[in-house]
Amino acid sequence: MARAATVTGIAAALAAGYAAAGATGVIDVAALTTLGVLIVARGAVKGEKPRPVRLKIQRRDPGRRPAIRADDFPAYASIASDVEWARMSQRHYEHGLRPRLARLATALGKPAPPQFTSPDGDGPGPDLATLERIVTHLEAP
Repeated sequence: MARAATVTGIAAALAAGYAAAGATGVIDVAALTTLGVLIVARGAVKGEKPRPVRLKIQRRDPGRRPAIRADDFPAYASIASDVEWARMSQRHYEHGLRPRLARLATALGKPAPPQFTSPDGDGPGPDLATLERIVTHLEAP
């Protein structure tokens, strides 16, 4: 009895869709009917519930300390921020990171770091490879 009522209801919905919008209406009603059938079928299937997803615990090697911790080096956050902003904007490189690198070169007794000039003054700053070359220059003996 339930199957007959379901088939009759689907046929009536398809007919109403055709009457309302022709072939497009039939396609729309068929898509909605299919979705409804899938939802009912999924609810009718009995099975075990999926296991809850556990959060992955990230463990560091206990013998390995991080190279730099913010507590050990208070200016770390400021330097990291300057580096990120310098990559985004030539202006931030010129007014934020470059003066910091110049002071660092002077403190280390090194010549000034190589200049980075962008063809577009409002464009992005140096890429990561360029920044790595500058730092390698400062770290060189």
